[in-house]
Amino acid sequence: MDKNRRILIAILVILVFAVVLAIIQISITMQRQATLGMRITLAEGPGVGVVRVHGRIESTGDMLSQANADYVIKRLDELAQDSRIKAIIVRINSPGGTVAATQEIYNKILSLRKKNIPVVASMGDLAASGGYYIASACNTIVANHGTITGSIGVIAIAPNLRGLFEKLGIRMNVIKSGRYKDILASYRELSPEELQLIQQIIDTSYQKFVHDVAVGRNMAVSDIMPYADGRVFTGSQALEYKLVDELGTFEDAVNKARKLAKLPEDSAVYEDTASPFERILATMASFVKPKLEQYISTNYSLVEYSYLP
Repeated sequence: MDKNRRILIAILVILVFAVVLAIIQISITMQRQATLGMRITLAEGPGVGVVRVHGRIESTGDMLSQANADYVIKRLDELAQDSRIKAIIVRINSPGGTVAATQEIYNKILSLRKKNIPVVASMGDLAASGGYYIASACNTIVANHGTITGSIGVIAIAPNLRGLFEKLGIRMNVIKSGRYKDILASYRELSPEELQLIQQIIDTSYQKFVHDVAVGRNMAVSDIMPYADGRVFTGSQALEYKLVDELGTFEDAVNKARKLAKLPEDSAVYEDTASPFERILATMASFVKPKLEQYISTNYSLVEYSYLP
């Protein structure tokens, strides 16, 4: 098989993946929009609503993701407007994600607190960086002993492929309107001036991160700073440093939410349950999407509240 034919086949495979993923995303978006308002009708009476933030936090419009900021916010609004919901649990299993998406979820949770709706964060395996950011907005944070959390910090990563391009004889023709228009381009070195500009963005986002954690936790910024150097902690360590309030399971978080809302111990829990159709589509996407992302990459780097082990 000659080189051109292999390239053509690779392009066709990428196109097929793209079409399949697009169909899945459109189908599940339509399904979710059609059923979003009917999801919490199985239980009865006053109770606790659950919002799950699983995966990388982004504002992509991808309704397959439970960490999509638009979907999480819509779910929070839905619960806040339901007269049966007296408290909300935000179940987090996330390494964080993009800055703006994380801040939007944080602000929404904080607004619910101001409306006297108790919000409890329940940390799963991972609630780091942006995952911790949104947890800090809650009234109470419950973490497991082995939860990985913390990672208070900001990061921006861009590959430097200049050496590879030179080895392959690849040169880029760039026509731009300003000297910084191709900042963080992978085909050249980052200049000292560009490094300073990016560092300013990082520092500003970092200051916002620390400030918001301090506000959410009712702590002084000076009390947060010793632990805001990007390191991660177990749930037990985070409790020692007052970054979380209690150690416990999801069930413990449910009981805490009930107590804050003065609900009976057997009050209802309103989950965000997926339909069988959604489960099938999500399973298909779990196979297709990672493979597609391996083929399609961009030269675009984001400043993120993200834990990158």
